[in-house]
Amino acid sequence: MRKLALYGGGGFAREVLMLLEDMGLSDRVVAVYESDDLWTERIVAGIATQPIDRFDPATTDLVLAVGNPQARRRMQSSLPAQTRYPTLVHPDARIHRSSSVGEGSIICAGSIVTCDVVIGRQVNLNLITTIGHDCHLEDFVSTAPGVNISGNCILGAGAYFGTNSCVREKVRVAPDAIVGMGAVVVGDLPEAGGVYVGSPARLKPAR
Repeated sequence: MRKLALYGGGGFAREVLMLLEDMGLSDRVVAVYESDDLWTERIVAGIATQPIDRFDPATTDLVLAVGNPQARRRMQSSLPAQTRYPTLVHPDARIHRSSSVGEGSIICAGSIVTCDVVIGRQVNLNLITTIGHDCHLEDFVSTAPGVNISGNCILGAGAYFGTNSCVREKVRVAPDAIVGMGAVVVGDLPEAGGVYVGSPARLKPAR
């Protein structure tokens, strides 16, 4: 059985370790890695951190344990091509058999993914996220806790949804868009990388 390691040593990494414990996989975790330029010798949840240059993809699968989608994308692009990424689904999450979840994605406790949903690679659904029927979540999408996405939505790669935000049905969200905490999305969000806040959610002017 292959070993497991985390890349990232922050708060979300500790939550992922909790998820792995709930999945009965914590005994396989052998390391917590940080980027070489940020690494300092310390202990995270009882595990000593190490620089990522010590990672061996031949023996160990790697979880990208950071919440920021752009950071996960950069991390993956820096890793060896042969790196394997486990898909983690908490036992208390529910995913319908008609839906699919891509490599490296993390589905946290209490989340519900309903019918005919396509979830890409390295997607993070944090606690109690709901995804309605026929949605398509592209790679690196991330939700904070309590996000509700209605049916037939298309969420662009790297889009981020803040805590308790919600999205009306049949909405398209541009790649790398940021939806603020508690925002109510009632129409398409077309600005790639734009920050949307409020109810209804509107583009926040750049400073």
